[in-house]
Amino acid sequence: MSELKILNNFNTNRLSSNPYPKENRPRGQADLDSVLHHRQTIRQQGDTEPIWIVLKEGTYTLLDGAHRIVAAYLERKRTIPAYIVHADE
Repeated sequence: MSELKILNNFNTNRLSSNPYPKENRPRGQADLDSVLHHRQTIRQQGDTEPIWIVLKEGTYTLLDGAHRIVAAYLERKRTIPAYIVHADE
């Protein structure tokens, strides 16, 4: 298990009580629906599907999972499952 301090390709402003204000929803209602789906999964199963991160030259970049991160934050989870792809090789 590792602890990320900086994750490229993720807007940390999303970590708030209103992560997708009406004027900032790239996918419209789908953003809200996705976060709600992942919140329900966390409540029912204790976790959600892992997010995907690539590690290259010491830099972590989110490939997939922004809505899952927001859902975990809103559900007050301290950790989230993740697959980390090492791209230095």
